[in-house]
Amino acid sequence: MTETPSNPARLCALCGTPCPPRFRPPAPEMSPDLDLRPGEPTRSTLQRWVQTCSGCGAVAADLTSLDPAVIEIVESPAYLDLFARPETATPFLRYAMVCTPGDRAGAYIQAAWAADDAGDDEAARHYRREAAANWGEPDGIESALRLIDVLRRAGMLDTAEECAGVIAGDAMDDRSEAILRFQRARIAEGDTGRHLMSSAVRPPARTPHVAHGKPTKTGGFWQRLLGR
Repeated sequence: MTETPSNPARLCALCGTPCPPRFRPPAPEMSPDLDLRPGEPTRSTLQRWVQTCSGCGAVAADLTSLDPAVIEIVESPAYLDLFARPETATPFLRYAMVCTPGDRAGAYIQAAWAADDAGDDEAARHYRREAAANWGEPDGIESALRLIDVLRRAGMLDTAEECAGVIAGDAMDDRSEAILRFQRARIAEGDTGRHLMSSAVRPPARTPHVAHGKPTKTGGFWQRLLGR
């Protein structure tokens, strides 16, 4: 009888170099930010959320799941010469170059978080603008609320308020309505800073419980925003 290995080898999908299992962060014990960055102790593990292959230099949340076709990107000068400000944002920007379009906005948000941690507000605003540009159609109220926070913290206050106005009449639960009211008040004050979910929703939120998956009105978020 042939035995099945209990720990099969994990290999980079691009070059076959052995890689570790995907990092599983500890559960958060504190309130998340309004952009859904989790609270501690998860927050401090940010730099472990992506892996860098020791063979080809590819970066991904899980190196075994990369599309082999992105090897051309990983070997390109644009990828190899990419060194971000701050340096700790570099892995996330490299991941943004090779991940699926659906994950790209998230990679830019993580780059912004790395810049937040380094105290580089200008870089953080830039990466949030890139995240917004790659957001796509929000798939529900949670996604739209998160986008509003990304826009507000990027300093794009007019656009953030326009987005808030688009979903203001949508069906949402009390928690989501409280978050939206809080966001619009911060936008009106010109506030581009970080806020915890527990500041908008009481009792304090330990996990990001907003109306996940609830659809926006027929016609699409961006169509309504642009008046199409």
